[in-house]
Amino acid sequence: MNTGSLTLAAGLSGLLLLAACGGPPPDPMAAKNAAAVKADSAAKAMVAAQEETFRKIFEMFNTGNTEGIEDLVAADFVDHQQPPEITTTGIQGARDVIAYFRSVMPDLHQEMIRTATNGDISFVHYHMSGTFTGPMGEMPPNGKKMDVMGVDVVRFADGKMVEHWGYIEEMKMMQQLGMMPPPDAAAKKK
Repeated sequence: MNTGSLTLAAGLSGLLLLAACGGPPPDPMAAKNAAAVKADSAAKAMVAAQEETFRKIFEMFNTGNTEGIEDLVAADFVDHQQPPEITTTGIQGARDVIAYFRSVMPDLHQEMIRTATNGDISFVHYHMSGTFTGPMGEMPPNGKKMDVMGVDVVRFADGKMVEHWGYIEEMKMMQQLGMMPPPDAAAKKK
């Protein structure tokens, strides 16, 4: 056997041995990078799912159709901003809140402006408008329009809403609906 044949045989033997052993040793950086990409993809998927939940809930407020709400809201859902007229909780409480707001303002419209997520908590900044044509607690309807901004804070678990807190421009809304004097009117009375 000549030297070239021995070199070729040794090289092939080495490749066969390498293949039998599973290839080159794993690259620890490649494994870390793959894990980071997988975690980033999972986080992006979670954020996208939470944004889609907000879109669907806003559509329910805009239409009054709560079909499928059980896919978005946990059975033990707690709304920390629930109107006092609503005494139910969980999925039924969420349905009742939507029905209540639709009865107060049948033309209610909410539009998402932006969202942000920090772990299991998501925030949505939104615009809300409507005409006050149904009673709101003890306040009789007057046909006036409101146009305000708000922020909802929602905690998610297992892909569903489990808690809600929120803020809207309540003073501005009350002024627009004629239930509170505008700031300049209050100053003139002094």
